[in-house]
Order: sequence, then structure tokens, then C-alpha cells
Amino acid sequence: MRIPDVALTIALIGVVVAAPSAHAQPPATPANTPDKVTGPEQSSLVVGALQIASSADLDIDGMDISITNDSVVYSYLLKNEGTTELSLTASVSMPELQASADGSQTWVLASNNPENPVGLTITAAGEPIAPQAQVHAYALGLDRTAEITAEHLPLMPFGPETDTALAALSPDTISRLAALGIVSPRDPDQPKAPLSADWTLDNVLSWRQTLPPGKTVPILIKFAPVKAAYRLVKDDLDDLKDDACLQPQVLGALQSRLKSGGVWTVADMTLSVGGPAHWVDNPAPTLSVQKPQSDAIIAFCGMDDKTASRATVLGVAPDNANEIRVVIFSPIRK
Repeated sequence: MRIPDVALTIALIGVVVAAPSAHAQPPATPANTPDKVTGPEQSSLVVGALQIASSADLDIDGMDISITNDSVVYSYLLKNEGTTELSLTASVSMPELQASADGSQTWVLASNNPENPVGLTITAAGEPIAPQAQVHAYALGLDRTAEITAEHLPLMPFGPETDTALAALSPDTISRLAALGIVSPRDPDQPKAPLSADWTLDNVLSWRQTLPPGKTVPILIKFAPVKAAYRLVKDDLDDLKDDACLQPQVLGALQSRLKSGGVWTVADMTLSVGGPAHWVDNPAPTLSVQKPQSDAIIAFCGMDDKTASRATVLGVAPDNANEIRVVIFSPIRK
């Protein structure tokens, strides 16, 4: 498989790292006008919800997700109903990262840091938390972190630094790593083609959360969403109709605008809405989505239609949903 250089661009949210594509691409389309035709599709990944250890005294008082085009905040209200302090392990899973096998996808990340590629921050009662990262690289289902770092390869499976390090490997090293499933060997017909990383990066952030007796502690987890971005075409509406619960009036408005030659960009993200405690009843998460501009259109399952025209659209995640798809349609002004 032929994988060319990867673009590394400075953006407002930090370093934008795009996964390799199967063919060389022209300069990237500006972020506010992505083009599905000229390059690989910008795809979304899911940052895990808060998970916390069990205790009979722990209660989940509330869950909320606040969303903008470039930022997501998971908010949780954790209450210790007991008379003694609780100290519980808590964790958040980073998105699983792997180079695109056929070059059809890219992922825009806030950072090329393998421990925190989405710029995630955590606060408890307003105080910052410094979680411990558990980072592992897997190939063929086996932990190959030691083998990858021994060859001075970055743990990120894509990006300019990884491309440079792979290009510097000797033929013997390439053969040995290919036998372990860590890299794909070069095609004999293309001996100068760049190598492809075949490992998957897996990372969990964890910390010890203290909860005082009889008090409610707000936990805020903020990150830059790994979202899909593309121009809207008619076929997209058919795909989104059920997944994002497009209401008839929204569907009609978008179809009418497309027919009249209007152009819309789409920010499409999938968010985790699972509760932090599997052993008690969790409240349904509430959602608030801020429009990037006044004429933008928001769609997600559980949306309160009465707020559809407001600057911030509200809703409640459907019962028993583990993930929810939030779509932001923005017209391009001529």
C-alpha cells in the first residue's frame, strides 16, 4: 500500500494531524469549506465517557454535554451519600488510532501527543486533575509497545514524525517488524514507496477521585472533538435522516437549499453518552449545542424542537443510548 507524506497544519485548536492517504493530495481545503471530492474523507472518532469504580454511597446527580464546533465538555455531578470520604478510580478512554488502510479517511487531532491527542483536560470542583496515561500499541492483537519504541518509532501510527522514522529504518529492520505485523512491507514493484504503520494506538487516562461525604462534586472533561467535516450533498441527507433524527421541516429546508444551489458544510461528530456507573441508574444526559452562526441548523436524536431556532439548541439523549450523533449544518455565505 502506497502512503505519501502527511500534512501537518497549525490551527486554532492546536496541531492538526491528518492520517495518511493513499495518494498525494493538493493543499488542504480550509477547515470551514471541506471538500469530499479532492481528498480523503475527514472522519470522526469517539472520546469515551467518564467511568468510575463502584460504591454503594456513590450517586450520579446529573450528566450534561455542552457542544460547539470545536469543543466538547462532558459534565458529571457525583455525590457521596455516605458519611466517610470516598476514593475511587476513574478513567476516560482516548479514541483508538490507526492509519487508514485504504487512504479513504483522515482524522484531525488537537495534538500529536500519543498520551492526549484530543487536548483533553479534567477538573474536579474546579481543580485540575493530572491523570496517568496508559498507552499501548497493538499489532495483530499483541502489545508491541516495547518493540516499536526500541526502534525509536513514535507511538502515533500516522503523522510526519512517524513517516520520517519509518523511512529511516533499515531493510533488515523493516523485514523483522513486518514479520511481527508492526509495519506493512513495501510493494516490490514500488521499492521507494513510504512504509505504512500497522499498529493501533490505545490509551486510557486514569486518576483517583476523592469525594467528600455528603457533598456533590462536579467533574468536567473538556476536549477537541475528532469530527467529520464535509460539504453536504443530497445523498448525505438520506444517511443522516435516521442517525441524526432529521425532522421533516429540517430535511425540507436543507433539500430546498441544495436544489437552489446553496452550499452547506457539515460538522458531524459522535459522542459518548454512557453513564459513569454501570451498577446504578444514571440520569439521561442533557445536551446543549451552540450554533456557530445564526443560520446554522442543528440535528441530533432527542433534540427539543422548540429550541431549534435558538442560538443554543437543547435536548436529552434517548434512553439506553451509548452514543449520539450530533450534526451541525452551516451555510457558506457567498
